[in-house]
Amino acid sequence: MTQTVARLLAESLEVHDVDQVYCVPGESYVGLTSALIEKNSIRVIVCRHEGGAGFMAVADGRLRDRAGVALVSRGPGLSNAMVSLHSAYHDATPVVMLIGQVERQDFGRLALQEQNYSRLLSDVTKLVIEVNEPEQASTRHGHASCRRRDQTISTGWQ
Repeated sequence: MTQTVARLLAESLEVHDVDQVYCVPGESYVGLTSALIEKNSIRVIVCRHEGGAGFMAVADGRLRDRAGVALVSRGPGLSNAMVSLHSAYHDATPVVMLIGQVERQDFGRLALQEQNYSRLLSDVTKLVIEVNEPEQASTRHGHASCRRRDQTISTGWQ
């Protein structure tokens, strides 16, 4: 079985004791959703709106004193979830938000819903991590998961 970024992220979430994630299913991370469902050890909680998924992850982080995890689509999905990131940032609540990104070969070509996450999220996060190659996935996500009281963004997988 080919090791994709999605599979490596799912394994990394499992290794870091993530037991649930919040999302609105989206095409920019369908591979990760599939990998999580295949693993069957991480509960995928489907929400009606990315803002709700983000705030559920914030509440999870606050109540359980560990990083809550949300998955959102690029573009409008991230825009809908940004208020929850802002809230988590100002309340020092640990949150990991995984965001889909355009295909690697289309990055930097103004593809539909492509965004520069480092610039877009610099005021509402402490750390933005881009994952552009499969071999970066578990190392970079592990770095993000081990940080306490940081809001973290991991992006750019397909």
